Amino acid sequence: MPLDDLFDEAARQLTICNSCRYCAGYCPVWPALELRTTLEQRDLTHLANLCHDCGDCLSACMYAPPHEFAIDPPKAFAAVREDTYRRYVWPHRAPGVLGTGLAFVAVGVVLALLARLLTGRWFTAAHTSGAPYDVLPHGMLLIAVGVPSLWAAGVFGCAVVRYWHDIHGPLNGLFRPRVWATTFTQAVQLRHMTGADAGCERPGRRGFHLVLVYGFGLCVLSTMAAAVAQNVLGAQPPYPWLSVPVISGSVGGVAMIVGGTGLWVRSGGSGFLWALLVLAATGMLTLLLRETVAFGPLLLLHVAAVVVAFGIAPYSKFVHGIFRMLSIHHDNLER
Repeated sequence: MPLDDLFDEAARQLTICNSCRYCAGYCPVWPALELRTTLEQRDLTHLANLCHDCGDCLSACMYAPPHEFAIDPPKAFAAVREDTYRRYVWPHRAPGVLGTGLAFVAVGVVLALLARLLTGRWFTAAHTSGAPYDVLPHGMLLIAVGVPSLWAAGVFGCAVVRYWHDIHGPLNGLFRPRVWATTFTQAVQLRHMTGADAGCERPGRRGFHLVLVYGFGLCVLSTMAAAVAQNVLGAQPPYPWLSVPVISGSVGGVAMIVGGTGLWVRSGGSGFLWALLVLAATGMLTLLLRETVAFGPLLLLHVAAVVVAFGIAPYSKFVHGIFRMLSIHHDNLER
């Protein structure tokens, strides 16, 4: 559908919704809609990313298809969100599962060749001590993970400024610590999505989403704890089983596998979700088999998964988390 037609159709449906207002208590989208007498493209973009796609409004709507009004807000919002991902992030085309898989293989091959060049041996000949720097030098690991991370941060930063400027305007709204405290709490707890008496029709999806997000957070905590142990305390990896890096990484890895698999089954797969599952699975196998000959190959696969996941994050549905949080913040400022 052409872009203008897409927004015209979304505006047509939401104008009818704003006249009906039957869904006023279903989720924050509808009270936010009531604040607007006319709908511009910026309003539709904001409302679409405020929606969490539970489907309650469609189930309750008396004007849903096959009614001649053909009201289907979840479908309209999903189309607008897809436009958001293309419009605010460059490049505009998100990698699919096949493209992600090819990138994973290519990065793995490059890492293996670099490891051979820098260490003078193939990873299969690495020691079985579980020390990652026996396989990949410390500097190489920092570059391999740091470059895609910095790239993703830069792309996210540009997208944040452009998106916020469109839906809100002045950038000073981004510097409201007290409002951000509320916004962040609502976002990480998925509480900014109150539903009707029946609640969200897909509560299982919400649960898997939380498990995946908190699992990823624990893995980040594991990496930070390992950095502190190495650079501040002088303790070199591998770390004991009963240590903060290992415990938080293990719990986080299992949570990512459980949450990611549940989302895959319920909502379908994507390139980024596939990358996260591979990242978590290879990380767990690397830990469990760190004193075997499989440690070297598994570590290379794990690092390749990290590089790919971080590199494609801005071009995947992961960016919706950024836009949704900004829309929640904008909504809190309006309230």
